[in-house]
Amino acid sequence: MAAPFLAHHAPIVVVKTVSGNTDYTDSVNEAATQTFLAGTPVQLSAGTIQAWPGTGGGVAAVIAGVTMHDASNLATAGAGAPTPFTGIGFPGTGTTFGSVPNEVSAVNIPRGAPFSTGQTLFDRAIDDTIFEAMFDNAAGTVAADYTPVQSDIGKQYGLTADATAPIYWYVDKNKTTAGTNTVLEIVGLSPIDGSIVNGRVQFKFLRSASQYS
Repeated sequence: MAAPFLAHHAPIVVVKTVSGNTDYTDSVNEAATQTFLAGTPVQLSAGTIQAWPGTGGGVAAVIAGVTMHDASNLATAGAGAPTPFTGIGFPGTGTTFGSVPNEVSAVNIPRGAPFSTGQTLFDRAIDDTIFEAMFDNAAGTVAADYTPVQSDIGKQYGLTADATAPIYWYVDKNKTTAGTNTVLEIVGLSPIDGSIVNGRVQFKFLRSASQYS
């Protein structure tokens, strides 16, 4: 049965910028109940950040960028996010335990718990930022289907998510229909991996698939 070579892939990361400047990041209030992992494509929706649903083909402005940290699974959108003239508010973290005597709304926060600002920090999907992800093929049958080569440079491909947790995304050689299911253009192979099975490839998001085009 045709399927990707690997069940799980590495997260998408930023490897460089065309200009040589620091990558362009942004921080926006996180939508409620988000559980995405660092390295996940995200999108702006109703003024908040949520995981990209993967339906980008043919729809303009669908990807805001790639998140730099795990989601906080907030009860409400932007919970705890600072407002003008205020600091970060409750909950402050997604990791709590027990209860506090005589303070029904209070929580215990373990030492070292990850901090939550109510916002998501992400790398914007712009021309200057070069991302890197693993190469695979959702309909692959032989090694060549899963192996990036020099001739892939300049080609458009889509992204596909792992079927089971932990959910990460890979560059999918099976998605090649420009304007329908492609969201990126390969600009190079990983200098470490080269042309190996499931080697990493470097890419930039297509302007037609970016909310910051």
